[in-house]
Amino acid sequence: MLIEISDPSAMDALRRHLQRHGCPSEVRGEDTFEVRALWSPEAPLTEEQVRAKVFAHVRDWCAGNRGVKANLLS
Repeated sequence: MLIEISDPSAMDALRRHLQRHGCPSEVRGEDTFEVRALWSPEAPLTEEQVRAKVFAHVRDWCAGNRGVKANLLS
C-alpha cells in the first residue's frame, strides 16, 4: 500500500511507528513510501483488513502529530 505524507521530514517517524505495529515499509519517493502489514499464515488477512489495520495506525500517529497529513494512495 502506497502512502503519501504532507511533511517529508516526518516520514521516518511515521515509518518507525508503523514498523512497531507490524507494518514494515520502504521509501518510494520524497514524500511517499510503500507499507505492508504482517500477519500469521494461520490467520491471513483480507485486503480490507490489511487496509483497515494500516489506516488505523496511520490515523493514530497523525492524531499525535498535528499538522501532518498522510494519504493512502493504493
